[in-house]
Amino acid sequence: MAETCDSNNKVIREYHHDASFMSRCDIFTDVTEYQLCLAYAGESGKGKFEPKWDTDNVTPQLIEQFKLNCDASGLPVKVFVSIGGDDPFKVAAGGADDWVLNATTTLHHMINEYHIDGIDVNYTTIQCNQTLFVNCIKGLIKGLREALCTTGFVASLAPDAATNETFYLPLYRSIDNSWIGTVVFQCFVDFEPLDPNRPVESLVRQVEKIVGEYDYYDSKILLGYSAIKEDWNKVSPPLFFLALNRLVHSWPRVKGASVKVISDTYAFIPPTWIPKLLSLAVSDAGKYP
Repeated sequence: MAETCDSNNKVIREYHHDASFMSRCDIFTDVTEYQLCLAYAGESGKGKFEPKWDTDNVTPQLIEQFKLNCDASGLPVKVFVSIGGDDPFKVAAGGADDWVLNATTTLHHMINEYHIDGIDVNYTTIQCNQTLFVNCIKGLIKGLREALCTTGFVASLAPDAATNETFYLPLYRSIDNSWIGTVVFQCFVDFEPLDPNRPVESLVRQVEKIVGEYDYYDSKILLGYSAIKEDWNKVSPPLFFLALNRLVHSWPRVKGASVKVISDTYAFIPPTWIPKLLSLAVSDAGKYP
């Protein structure tokens, strides 16, 4: 049986490509932590990562200023570089060691340059076997932890229904679970309700399974969604909202929501709605059907 809701279930994460996140210090006034993921860092199969976000505007100086603004407004913040996104994960046979070395080196530099707190592993397309994926990402996280041992480095995973069992869960089980601070279940990717007549219950059951699998007591579980309308074909906004409401009141480690924004310019959910929806979702249990 699930435990009583933790009153601090107000963590929000957003994925941004441009500088839209600069308004968040004023918008998110009632959350316990704001997580910004820079979307995305990519590479071509050899591990040499480069920023793919809007580097003309999202500069190291802007990230530094954003952190200062958040501190001044009392908003706890962590900044991640998200690797993957639309890029597939692919490593040539025999190239794992070089991939890990290159990835660790380039991401280490990026983390220091952009005042970043950690990495987010967010591959939805993985074009290699389980062992290769697990060994490469495990080696990357381990290498960055060793290189950044004094900076409070954190890592997060972003599995979905299609990639969890084959790739992300074996990765999680192969490493020290304390290395993973946040797990975002991207529910809008490849979700298929077991009972089409009860989609909320199906989504809740699926996330409950994730909570049980990623069982380190101190990790945060977030329900991942998208502000981009084209991503809504599997999970509608009401379905996401109702499932989140039930989950945060049943499972203390479900701390809130993650939203793929990319840019306020073409996000279909206005940015000011996101904190309001989150606050509603963590309101009284049973308030929504």
